[in-house]
Amino acid sequence: MVSSLTFEQIQSTIKALPIQSRIMLRLLLLQYLNLEQEDIDFMAADQPDSRMLSGNQPKERIVSHEAVQNIADRAAQYRDFLRQKRERPGLQILCLKKLIALADQTIQVAERILTSTFKMDAAILQHHKQQASTVLIKQAQRKLDRAWQQEELLEPDYQKERLIIELQRLLRKREQYRKRLASGQRDFLLASHAPLQNHEIAHIWGIPLGSLAARKVKAFNHYFTDVQKVIQTETLVLPQEGQASQAKRPDYWKESMATLSRRPIERSILAYDGLERNEEMLMEKLGSFVAGTMADEEEPRFWITITKIHDSEHGGMWHSHERSIFALQRLFAILEDFDQSEEALEDALLAHITPIKPGEQLPAPEPKDQPMELSETALGVLQAFVGEQDDKRRT
Repeated sequence: MVSSLTFEQIQSTIKALPIQSRIMLRLLLLQYLNLEQEDIDFMAADQPDSRMLSGNQPKERIVSHEAVQNIADRAAQYRDFLRQKRERPGLQILCLKKLIALADQTIQVAERILTSTFKMDAAILQHHKQQASTVLIKQAQRKLDRAWQQEELLEPDYQKERLIIELQRLLRKREQYRKRLASGQRDFLLASHAPLQNHEIAHIWGIPLGSLAARKVKAFNHYFTDVQKVIQTETLVLPQEGQASQAKRPDYWKESMATLSRRPIERSILAYDGLERNEEMLMEKLGSFVAGTMADEEEPRFWITITKIHDSEHGGMWHSHERSIFALQRLFAILEDFDQSEEALEDALLAHITPIKPGEQLPAPEPKDQPMELSETALGVLQAFVGEQDDKRRT
């Protein structure tokens, strides 16, 4: 949707509204606009006194510092949650676009190797590409490896067939990335156009939910009237006689949300929170995911793990996006540093399709038995289960 509004127009219009309407609009658009200290002080003074709900409210209110701080904390909590809710699919989109571009370049390199090095006809190459969505890749790879181990193929023939299988895998993966991108774009659109709900505004403001509807209608009326004046003044477009009834009335709220949804995503600064047991293992899996060396059956599960909403027992919904955001930030950093030149991609493909000769295969190393060391947190949990040891108890 193309909007005629700009962010500066929205911001200046809301700033010129009466204070009650200004606070309402800033709360509705909390993921894009910040509350000022004047707004927080007004909300703290506007809260009803819980001791006098059955009678008249006192004319002069003494606002405590604790009430002001509680409103600021609640607003910051909702603001961070809404921005992280938008940041998570936004990072997915950025990562998937880079993964699709990387897959496109790798596919081009694989096609060039097949046509130039292995002299494959273009019609045969197109036939293999069309079969990418239906071919059984695992069975084909096992059959090829068995033929190599039994010395039924020469090394160039094995590399050619192995590269065909790898090309089909890349085509499948690219299509999977595109489906994930479409899903991430839908989630991003929903998160970007979602204002703060009525009960959430009432929770921040500290007012009854029933008194919110009238304030909201009044705020919308002020905002739409002022926005229309701003647009007509700056564009010098005045409705002519006979066209006012025929022209379709613009939806200024949808235009405002469309303009705000194009705002850049604010990056969160997060710490590691236990995804994939430890950070080193997470980084190793992310590198394997980007390089394409992760197993086909493990790759979808890992993508779900680093993109899903993680509800925790202690953090609840407020920190449900942090694990995913941390992993996606690291994934984006790895993609930024990944060498995507044709030479590097060609070397990686050739190394991937080069077989190991049967006599050169080394036996797998035996795992060493090492005693497991418990962390301080685990020891504390065990101590809580066992309880304190009383040396003076009778035996």
